[in-house]
Amino acid sequence: MDRRQFLIRVGLAAGQLALPRFFDRALAFVENHGEPLLELPRNSERELIASYQEDGVYWIIDGLMPKEIPPVITWREYFQNLERWSNTLPDLMESWEVASQQLDQPMNKWTWEDHWCRVLSPNGLAWDYLCELDLGPQFGKDQGAEGEIRFIDGPSPGNDSRWVEVDDLLSISLLQNRLNELGENTSLEINDSPF
Repeated sequence: MDRRQFLIRVGLAAGQLALPRFFDRALAFVENHGEPLLELPRNSERELIASYQEDGVYWIIDGLMPKEIPPVITWREYFQNLERWSNTLPDLMESWEVASQQLDQPMNKWTWEDHWCRVLSPNGLAWDYLCELDLGPQFGKDQGAEGEIRFIDGPSPGNDSRWVEVDDLLSISLLQNRLNELGENTSLEINDSPF
């Protein structure tokens, strides 16, 4: 598990007015309204959803969770998805022991479901996207860091799922603020019902 905190910036540029820090405004907003302070970008290109789970955390997902895993794809489609990690088709065919005449046949159902859950599901897509961003330092006693975001990767033997979670509305506010600072044009939406 990778745990990170959000840096709270306090410095002022010369001649700048002393406005309340975003952290202070977000904390007051959460305490007064019971919801996160979300300053959304004007032209959002991506929407993440903070979906409340029964265990009291919010999963960050990229799109709505489907009711079922999509139908099995062919080996060719699967390999095209894997090629983004710099594997070539011949190497993939050899490692998976797939002959050229099998490329357009449906792949193994269990392999497909594992791959979809880990990489292509809304929680896997959010994990890939957010993990690559500079959201803040590793969790610790860093001065000027607040909130927490956790990247869960294969939480137990036999479970290769990946997801991103936060515990509270303040951390959701801080995540949206950090996405804005990075110029990501990504908005967060709250969904209070588990998927």
